[in-house]
Amino acid sequence: MPSDAAANVMALYRRLGGALEQPRLSPGAWDLSSEGVLIELDEGFHFNRYRALTLDHPWASHLPWRDAYLSYCTDHEQKSGTGGRRWSSPSASRMFGGTDAEGVFETYGASRWKQRALYDSMKDAIAIAGQVRLARVSIYDTIDGVLLDHVLYGRATLPADEVVAHVLNRRT
Repeated sequence: MPSDAAANVMALYRRLGGALEQPRLSPGAWDLSSEGVLIELDEGFHFNRYRALTLDHPWASHLPWRDAYLSYCTDHEQKSGTGGRRWSSPSASRMFGGTDAEGVFETYGASRWKQRALYDSMKDAIAIAGQVRLARVSIYDTIDGVLLDHVLYGRATLPADEVVAHVLNRRT
């Protein structure tokens, strides 16, 4: 990761309440890859106050999914998950100094939500730096009035070329 992108990610880590001096930042594998474009498919766990915070930076302002994702963070936070590892994990608690009780946002909040938001922003930063071509799509996206989640679960159909066009419109 270029030094300016790394500095942006570390600033986000601190803004999220990061507690470690030198955190191990490893966002994990990409969801999909097709024709030189990495594709992240974001389910409900990705949309909450912490992800909104990571998108509320000048360096993220040109991401093609930013505006939709900010809206999803507001509209769907309750679906981010409070059970078990959706709210906290040992590694997330270490990264952020602790975790509040499920559903509580006082001292620490949801450490796993913060960790997921940080890891998503790392992938965004790599794309902004031009190191990868990235497209982010969400289960909350609609294509011709049809919810992508419904298409993915077979409750609705769309022509494949419309889905591909949507993905391509979301690439960096």
